[in-house]
Amino acid sequence: MLPLLMASYCLNLLLGAVGAQLMHGYAKRVKYKIVGFKQGLTLRKGQEVIETYGIRIKRSLPLANACLCEVDEGDASIKSLAMDPTIDFIEDDLQGEVQVVPFLTMDVKKTNQEIPWGVQKIGAPHVWKDIRGEGVRVGIIDTGVDINHPDLKDNVKEVGGVLDCKNIIDDNGHGSHVAGTIAALDNDIGVVGVAPRVDLYPVKAFDKSGRGNISNVIDALGWCIEKKVQVVNMSFGFTKNSMALERAIKEAYRQNIVLVAAAGNSGGDDSVMYPAKYPEVIAVAASNSANKAAWFSSGGPEVDVIAPGASIPSTYKDGGYKSMSGTSMASPHVTAACALILAKSSMSPAKVKEVLTASAIDIGLPKNKQGAGLVNVSRAAATIKNARKNIENCQL
Repeated sequence: MLPLLMASYCLNLLLGAVGAQLMHGYAKRVKYKIVGFKQGLTLRKGQEVIETYGIRIKRSLPLANACLCEVDEGDASIKSLAMDPTIDFIEDDLQGEVQVVPFLTMDVKKTNQEIPWGVQKIGAPHVWKDIRGEGVRVGIIDTGVDINHPDLKDNVKEVGGVLDCKNIIDDNGHGSHVAGTIAALDNDIGVVGVAPRVDLYPVKAFDKSGRGNISNVIDALGWCIEKKVQVVNMSFGFTKNSMALERAIKEAYRQNIVLVAAAGNSGGDDSVMYPAKYPEVIAVAASNSANKAAWFSSGGPEVDVIAPGASIPSTYKDGGYKSMSGTSMASPHVTAACALILAKSSMSPAKVKEVLTASAIDIGLPKNKQGAGLVNVSRAAATIKNARKNIENCQL
């Protein structure tokens, strides 16, 4: 009896190993490619072209006039497709991640409400009597948001999710932290955000581990456009350029959306990540409470401004609070500042960036580390007010 049981056990092990190898082999063979069509070719016609080569389309990416395709490794059909005159590019569906420094994350216990040092540093409380972001829609492309958090729930107007699993819950915590810096409620508990009355539209495009793909971000940008958001926060980064993402960013910008992104946590110079590296995006570096560049903050000629990003207390998943560091934490300070500018006066993304940079404070750092300087909401509001006065005087 024992030899028979042993034989059965060994057979099961063998079958399990074979099955695992087959599954591993399949996972290894299938790659996801983004196929972009040349200008003038409609999405439907482009899909027909792909199908003639026998390539499987997973889903379309309208914002980039492209499709996400499943390709077997070594399949010659993708090489043939690349030679088709209607195809502009074929690229990998790159993976990026949120820009937080994990080992600098700490639990924070909150009883009475506090105004975080970063919110104070950029001068936000000085404008709250006049503007708090009312009526401005802010999109957050991230790991989701804790929609039941007592410091966030009243400002969350609608949530979306673009991952295959359709999950919209913040199972990471990063997105909830970003949301708190932007718009934690002024309600006598926890913390207060830079713009405590904006309307939040979070969309989950990054998973539990804080990772997401180019195709997810493109879909998330499309969702933000559908919801008519005016500012989008992107506290994540990709190390390589993507033509598909660049197309999507340009289209979102054309749709009059202010785009803000984390510069990256690679440190050094010439290390700004995408999408912050695109000219349509406001690239944000991170500073500490001593007005120095955070050691992890990426630098480069693309940096537009710097904002607090070290030891930032904010909301977290499951109703909690944490202190976190990264250019991920700097970006939402700027996103919220842009929302306050728009609440003060309706203007184009280019004009918002102009006001933001013109009112920034030079803190004595190299330009590739601070851009125009430290964001200051109070000075930005005063810039708008003075501009209005000049216009009124000219009309007299």
